[in-house]
Amino acid sequence: MSPRSRTLKLTIAYDGTEYHGWQVQPNGMTIQEQLEVAALRFSGVHNPVSGSGRTDAGVHAWGQVASWSYAGELPEERIQAAFNSLLPADIAIRRVEEMYPSFHARKSARTKTYLYIIDNSPFANPLLRRYAWHIRQPLNLEALNQAAALLVGRQDFLTFKAADGKTASSLRTILQVRWCRRGSYLLFFIKGDGFLKNMVRIIVGTLVDFGRGKYHPQKMDSIISARLRTAAGITAPAHGLILRSVDYG
Repeated sequence: MSPRSRTLKLTIAYDGTEYHGWQVQPNGMTIQEQLEVAALRFSGVHNPVSGSGRTDAGVHAWGQVASWSYAGELPEERIQAAFNSLLPADIAIRRVEEMYPSFHARKSARTKTYLYIIDNSPFANPLLRRYAWHIRQPLNLEALNQAAALLVGRQDFLTFKAADGKTASSLRTILQVRWCRRGSYLLFFIKGDGFLKNMVRIIVGTLVDFGRGKYHPQKMDSIISARLRTAAGITAPAHGLILRSVDYG
């Protein structure tokens, strides 16, 4: 009798610096491709590794989630060890869990939380240059939080969608937002039921304008209602963004 097929949930961390994002594509190495190569070497069967969503080139993750079908009897910790022995040093499986058969990393997801890091010191820290956007001008934390608070709720976030992003609807629900300061670093946390292409990076680029004093916090309402990409700020660099977690249940 052949082993039963098991649906596994993989929680993945990666440094996205050297990759062309998550999804397999013809013009560059991706995280999904590395995982599928490792999965094939481990199991001998090509079963796709399905992620909770795409991350752009240069974006990092601490809590990306993927689902993968495996027909074998090895326990989860042995599977984790096997994957990590086959993956490059900038990708790691943090956890392997057996799930119910219909579990799907993207379709079963309820919310995602992203973290964006800004190095707000006079001189950039070279040790963290891959993981933080350096902005020399001091940013006003209170203004950042006041403007960010207006993002909470179910709204049309078309203003914060990349021009080449494709989606049936730009309605999304933002559940939580928060800026905090840790020494010279500003950390931005945002949790929602889904995000448009480049949405978090465009939001950060726009909020930085508030932190610089360019706008009064209430201006955020008219930026959202404009539903025009030109109403928002720049797209913040990819290297400051981390997919922190994906929640289910």
